[in-house]
Amino acid sequence: MGIDLQPLEQRVVGVLIEKQYTVPDAYPLTLNALLAGCNQKSNRSPHMEVMDWELEGAVRGLMDRGWVTRVERDSGRAMRYSHQAKEQLGVEAADLAILSELLCRGPQTPTELKTRAARMAHVGGPADVEDRLQALASRPVPYVTRLPKRPREQMQRWCHLLDGRTAEEAVEGYGGETPAPAAPSAAAPSAPRPTSDPLVARIDELEAEVADLKARLDRLEGTA
Repeated sequence: MGIDLQPLEQRVVGVLIEKQYTVPDAYPLTLNALLAGCNQKSNRSPHMEVMDWELEGAVRGLMDRGWVTRVERDSGRAMRYSHQAKEQLGVEAADLAILSELLCRGPQTPTELKTRAARMAHVGGPADVEDRLQALASRPVPYVTRLPKRPREQMQRWCHLLDGRTAEEAVEGYGGETPAPAAPSAAAPSAPRPTSDPLVARIDELEAEVADLKARLDRLEGTA
């Protein structure tokens, strides 16, 4: 059976996974913290302006389907919420980190995912991330698919399929030519990937620095 998360539900699950790893002392999250994470301006695409009643409805729907559980803490004064994505999807921490980035930020290249997911879990280099993506795409019910290049894009991006789309529908919605199917994880090693130009490499370095600073700030806010 496929997975069909609505846009706000995708954001909720992605945020809960992210905060579990980046601010563990503040996790599980209160509704207010979860609302702030959904409406966060950094590391989010698209930006959302979620109202509290909208969030409550999405959380209730996710609880009904086993994606979110409610936890009592602080002597019952605050209700908190945690995700059950690992149980729902049957994946490892590194895969959860990658899927969280795709849920919160949309289609990305393996290099971008490596840089951004590294603040949550050890995911290895871009080649390791691509191997994980290939494995996620090769499941009986695929969780991700590779997208075709669009004009001016140097590398192919990947997107999640946790919104009920098929790989073909995701490709059609993205535009461009249909890419070759993802090879199973046990396939022979692919040819060496071309090295990114210096500008792309520098952008990746800056994004890694920003992600590290953001993770530190999240931890400070979680202990405030």
